[in-house]
Amino acid sequence: MVNQFVTVLENRKVNGQFYKLIFRCRALAKHAKPGQFVNLLVNVSYDPFLRRPFSFYRTIGDRIEILYEVLGRGTALLANKKKGEALKVMGPLGRGFKRIVKNKKRILVGGGIGVPPLVFLGERTVVDYFLIGAKSYKEVLPAKELSRVHGKILYSTNDGSYGAKGYVTGLLEQLLRKESPQSLFIQTCGPRPMVQAVMEIARQRGIEGEVSLDETMACGVGACLGCVVETREGWVPSCTHGPVFAFKELR
Repeated sequence: MVNQFVTVLENRKVNGQFYKLIFRCRALAKHAKPGQFVNLLVNVSYDPFLRRPFSFYRTIGDRIEILYEVLGRGTALLANKKKGEALKVMGPLGRGFKRIVKNKKRILVGGGIGVPPLVFLGERTVVDYFLIGAKSYKEVLPAKELSRVHGKILYSTNDGSYGAKGYVTGLLEQLLRKESPQSLFIQTCGPRPMVQAVMEIARQRGIEGEVSLDETMACGVGACLGCVVETREGWVPSCTHGPVFAFKELR
């Protein structure tokens, strides 16, 4: 595991909502897997004291890309970081997504800031469908950001400003009418209501899959117990036992 300072190479907005941070770290990039995350210390003065967790968005050689949105003080400070400034990174952390799904059709379902780890997965393996939900066009990623994804990409927006109108689960329901449930494997990440709806749809049809849970991770190594989730084996820290869990593991 890497725990070191890195230098910001790029930090800019890619659309109306999301920023992209790029830095270089050979050891981290070499071992990062889709679904894993990195903990960033956004200020070298340790204010704020706690690190912030971010999913890997992409690795290219020794370069690492993180996609994020400003949601609080920590991410606001991160958005102000300029090229050449320092950050301290720790990772790769957690358990990632399956790469092999036994000849089943792979469906990715993402929403909001849950899209980045699925982009990383879609660039590392072949997917049949990548369903992306957003509130409006301002959250839609530029086409070049998805150009390396190996699969068909379908969008839905709540207001109908891009792609189909409605929730991304509507796209999933339409797709499932054409496919045999036993031939599918779903991998999902996004807002809690969305992933719960996806898992319920999968449960009703007997479809296997995985979910990446977005819990409040402070330490990233299972010590603080701030991110525990209930599984069939009991309560476990999602930062070490997850953040990716099989549907069947969760209560």
